[in-house]
Amino acid sequence: MGELLAVASALCFGTTHFLSGLVSRHRHGVTVAAWAQAGGTVVSLVPVLFTQGATAPPAALGWGALSGLGTGVGVACLYWSMNQGPMSVVVPVSDVTAVGLPVLAGIALLGDRPSPPALTGIALGLPAL
Repeated sequence: MGELLAVASALCFGTTHFLSGLVSRHRHGVTVAAWAQAGGTVVSLVPVLFTQGATAPPAALGWGALSGLGTGVGVACLYWSMNQGPMSVVVPVSDVTAVGLPVLAGIALLGDRPSPPALTGIALGLPAL
């Protein structure tokens, strides 16, 4: 079941980013990002309202809110960039940065030490983006 939900999530994410990128060619990127984030929040809250789960500690909710805010800012920058330049250049640069930056920050700032197979996977995945 988890794999099916992961595939559905990836399809929704990819479709939303593509369509939002097209819309951002005619509308301001921040407006497109705000609507996309609002829609994603509504879609995410619906299952929460109909399920009973464990409560999260306030610190986790705070980190989640900060993550959502950072994602919104990043997506707004992405959509603004798609309005300024060709999507075929902007998106791959954004994707490589979105993957590479956390890996570099984890290694340089947090002391993460990925195994050689993990580093190989990261290195092989970057050109695939």
